[in-house]
Amino acid sequence: MKNLTFYISIVLCYFLLTYLDKTYITTYSKITDFLAKDYPSEVVQNYLQSQKKWGWVSYAATPLLIGLKVLLVAFCLNFIKLLDLPGLDNIKFSDLVLLALIGESVFIIAGFYKFANFYWIDTDYSMETLQTYYPISLLNLRNSISTEKWLAYPLQLVNLFELFYWGILAWGIRELSDNKISYFKSFGLVALTYGVGLLFWVGLVSFFILNAQY
Repeated sequence: MKNLTFYISIVLCYFLLTYLDKTYITTYSKITDFLAKDYPSEVVQNYLQSQKKWGWVSYAATPLLIGLKVLLVAFCLNFIKLLDLPGLDNIKFSDLVLLALIGESVFIIAGFYKFANFYWIDTDYSMETLQTYYPISLLNLRNSISTEKWLAYPLQLVNLFELFYWGILAWGIRELSDNKISYFKSFGLVALTYGVGLLFWVGLVSFFILNAQY
């Protein structure tokens, strides 16, 4: 029951972020200005109409995507039980799901940070800026590092919020082990399980982006 309550709360927060983004940040006027440079007005209007018609899809997909992500993270973390370490044998999969849900709150904070940045601070933004921005990440320095498109996703993941996420996962594993393993070792377990899974996912996404360019 606790997992379901937390999951619903997370999904509702993402719904709010989607609403704020569509209403105040990624507005139709911004989209029009962005597309009008390369496409005729008829194509732009057709695109905007399709966005209005199918706008509900982003809301409908959110619970599925969040649920899938949380289960995959818990699945990766579950491999720690294969290691012969004290306190890990009694950890339940549902406990790891709850831990992943707690960690997801970090990315909600990142979403509100991004909204606040473009709504109150960097108000003179373009769609290009919006697409190449992630709070406190190397993606914001992309032009200084590399302009390769396939590097955008890896650079996005190198951010302060992802580090906080790892920290929460490490703290949770240490708590679930009844403090029988150190925080440093717990962080290593996160790197060995979730970190390996994340590395595989980043490689897969970058591979598809790289192949799509040719």
